[in-house]
Amino acid sequence: MSALYSRRVPEVWTRRSVLALTATAALLTACRSEKPGAVASDGSVTVTHAFGETKIPKPPTRVVSAGLNDADDLLALGVVPVAITDWFGGEPFGVWPWAQARLGGATPAVLSLADGVQVEQIAAARPDLIVATNAGLDQDTYQALTAIAPTIAQSGRSAFFEPWRDQAALIGQATFHHDDMTKMVSDIDASLKKVKDDHPEFANKTVLLLDGRVDAGGARVTGPAWRRAFLTDMGLTLADADGTIAPDRLGQVLDSADVVIWATESDEEQAALLADPVIAASRATTRKHTVFTGKELAGAIAYASVLSYPVVIDKLPPMIATALS
Repeated sequence: MSALYSRRVPEVWTRRSVLALTATAALLTACRSEKPGAVASDGSVTVTHAFGETKIPKPPTRVVSAGLNDADDLLALGVVPVAITDWFGGEPFGVWPWAQARLGGATPAVLSLADGVQVEQIAAARPDLIVATNAGLDQDTYQALTAIAPTIAQSGRSAFFEPWRDQAALIGQATFHHDDMTKMVSDIDASLKKVKDDHPEFANKTVLLLDGRVDAGGARVTGPAWRRAFLTDMGLTLADADGTIAPDRLGQVLDSADVVIWATESDEEQAALLADPVIAASRATTRKHTVFTGKELAGAIAYASVLSYPVVIDKLPPMIATALS
């Protein structure tokens, strides 16, 4: 994952603004009486998010995926976006292998968040819905997008990367697929539990999930915390570490874990880690209690979606089991 979260996500919100919008979204949600995703008598659906409420008059047919990983949840529901935001990895149309087939031959326009939301390009796609649950919207950008089409922003917890279940719920509601998305999330939860049941050896074993590069500041624990929670759902215990681990503490922290997962995207990243003397001398490395993910698995962990988690569930548990044995 190579500092995916830190280097590719701009810091555009203060903690105060996040808390304020979270409170606003919570109040609006509490005031609504119908269940999320309910279709009103006029055939519309209303979705509550950080900037208020958005009414979608009918099932959308031209959806823009304006956030970093929104497209995965849309494609899972059979909604093929007319434009997709490319995050990382250089994949065709910004869509990773686990979701490629769902494009069905479509060739969506490709957007970028590198310099902010591309409002003009989004307008050119003529959308009837803009999904921006992972685009770090501020009020001004939200207003600019709503002038184009109904827009779904983040729920309010975070500017980027709120918990995957929250993001999935918003997208399911906005596309008139609330029940379908609820089942998908439930199926993933059941699959994670099955991993736990199938691997009793994971119990009481500590795991450390790290981005795939180390720089002068040290090694970065993959965050925020919910992005590591799938490991506890699998029956493992998270190591007591967060944020950036300074170089002078790295050896100690690595030795405290029963298994260390490095979210590397290439053989070159793996080789660079093993060339680091502290990492090379750590107990995790010398005893082979280390997992190097490779590109697709690193991407699947990063995307944290209803389409990418099945890849994680399929590939990662046997790698962890081997490292523990």
